[in-house]
Amino acid sequence: MRIESKLCHISENKAVVQVNCWVNDKNLGSALAEGPSVEVAEDKAISRLKKRIYAVTNNESNIKSINEEKLKTPLKAELPKCEKNDDIIINHEPIDWSNELSAIDYEIKRLKWSRDDEKNFLEKKLGYNNRNKITNYSDIVNYLTLLKKTENHNQNNLINININSLMEESEIILRDLSWDHIQGREYLQKNFNVSSRKELNEKQLISFVAKLKSIKNQTLHQ
Repeated sequence: MRIESKLCHISENKAVVQVNCWVNDKNLGSALAEGPSVEVAEDKAISRLKKRIYAVTNNESNIKSINEEKLKTPLKAELPKCEKNDDIIINHEPIDWSNELSAIDYEIKRLKWSRDDEKNFLEKKLGYNNRNKITNYSDIVNYLTLLKKTENHNQNNLINININSLMEESEIILRDLSWDHIQGREYLQKNFNVSSRKELNEKQLISFVAKLKSIKNQTLHQ
C-alpha cells in the first residue's frame, strides 16, 4: 500500500492537500482537506480517507497500513498553473479544486485588490465575508466567473486621468501655436485619420502631444 499526498493550494493562512491511497495499481480512494498549515491539512485529509476506506472495507489492517505509509511518504507539492479560460462549464464536481483556487488568486492579482476589496466584492455578489468559507463547488466556479468579467476600475481611472491631462496639455500647445479648430482638425486628419482629439486613444494622444511639442520647438528656433 502507498499514500500519495499532493499540495493543491497554499496561501498565508490556508493550505489544501489531497491524498490518494493505492494498493498495487488499485486506487482505494482519495480525500481533500484544508487547514491552517500543510501538515494539518494533510493529517485531516488522511483521517478523512481512513474513515472512507474503513466504511467500505471494514478492515482495520488497511487503516494500520495507511498510518505506517504516511510516516515514510513525503508530501508531493504540485501547485497547478492558473487557468485563463473565459468560460467554465461544470460537468461534475471534482475532488481537487486547486485549478479554480489558483485561478481566483490570479484574478485577484490582476485586479490588484486588497483583502478588503475582495471581501466587499464577495459579500455583495455571493454573501460570503471570506473566500475560505466557500464550501460549495458551484459557488467557487461562480465566483471565478464573476472575477473574470470584472474590469480593473482603478486602472481605467488612471487611464482616464492621463487622457484628460494630455487633452489639457495639447490644448495649451495649440493655443501657443495660435492654431484654430480648422488647422487642428486638418492636422489630426492627416496624421491620425480622425477629425477630433476625442477619437484618439491614450497612445495616440501621447504621440499627438509629442508632435505638437516638436512643431512648437521648431517655431521657437526659427
